[in-house]
Amino acid sequence: MVANRGYASTSAATRLKLIEAASDMLDEEGHPAFTVRRIAARAGVKPQLVHYYFRSMEDLVVTVFQRSSATYFRLHDEALSGPRPLHALWHLNCNLPEARRVMEYVALAKIYPRLREAMRETGENFRAIQVDLIERISAERGLVDAPMTAPALSALLSALARAMLIEGNVGMEEGHEGLRAFVEATLKIYEPD
Repeated sequence: MVANRGYASTSAATRLKLIEAASDMLDEEGHPAFTVRRIAARAGVKPQLVHYYFRSMEDLVVTVFQRSSATYFRLHDEALSGPRPLHALWHLNCNLPEARRVMEYVALAKIYPRLREAMRETGENFRAIQVDLIERISAERGLVDAPMTAPALSALLSALARAMLIEGNVGMEEGHEGLRAFVEATLKIYEPD
């Protein structure tokens, strides 16, 4: 049996259209719309082409997630390369360009184990980079009694930003101003003005 060459194709225009359509669908309609027929229709191709380019819907959603992760990694790298990287990271996480899609990935991860594994692995990689940065900044500033450990600060910045984005999506904002002030005060310990 001849292997399907579409699976190995990473730059075919149709494959890229399917990835873009799936990505847009997650942003605009959410995970319930993530079906072969809907994605194919949005891409303007026949449904069979989804399975020509992807072995399964799990392959497609993992590919879309990896693409989102690559975008976030670029933004993350830019943030951490600036003069006040922790402040930049906090700002990035509070203004994630693909924040809505994150919730859709979480929902789809319940269905697709490979997506769940990709999310865990990616999250751990970002956390490790952030922990290293916080430890380096702490050492440079001579912070021996930092308010929290580097892993805790990294988790806090991520979790608070994500929670505020989720609440903001449903119109809940009470307490957010105080949380922002708390984070800013904490970050000034690490990165003074």
